[in-house]
Amino acid sequence: MRKGNVFVYYGKGKGKTSLAIGRGIHELSQGHSVIMVRFMGCDNKTEIEPLKKLEPDFRVFCFEKTRDFVDETDECVKKEISNEIGVSFTFTKKILETGECDILILNSILDAVEGGYISAEELQCALCKRASYMDVILTGEKISNEILQCANFVYALSAEKEEQ
Repeated sequence: MRKGNVFVYYGKGKGKTSLAIGRGIHELSQGHSVIMVRFMGCDNKTEIEPLKKLEPDFRVFCFEKTRDFVDETDECVKKEISNEIGVSFTFTKKILETGECDILILNSILDAVEGGYISAEELQCALCKRASYMDVILTGEKISNEILQCANFVYALSAEKEEQ
């Protein structure tokens, strides 16, 4: 039986989502099913649109509204985002517990933790309840010590040069 692991791709700049998707496509080619749940910004469709061709074996979910601009001081907007992320996380916990897929990509979930929408302890607890064969990939800019402790593989991505 396959043993699942927790992978973390974090750092500033680009590449984390692409790396996670690439890993998902590789696993798909090995006969595994993939689900991706997007947190914190569902407006970037460039990487996601082509994945629709891979359904039902590679499914992508986003429960947040697309927003052109987010006013960080607007309490109504913050509450809306918090509710949407709550729905995403509830959905994520269900997938972790039921083992609905072999690979679960939680895109930008570390940013939701950093933003205070999900606690690191809640995420750590959810990861502990995952199906034993399931790989989980977490992405975001920063990683907390709690998440670092439950990860099997951690990759810090950094750009040595970025075109401007």
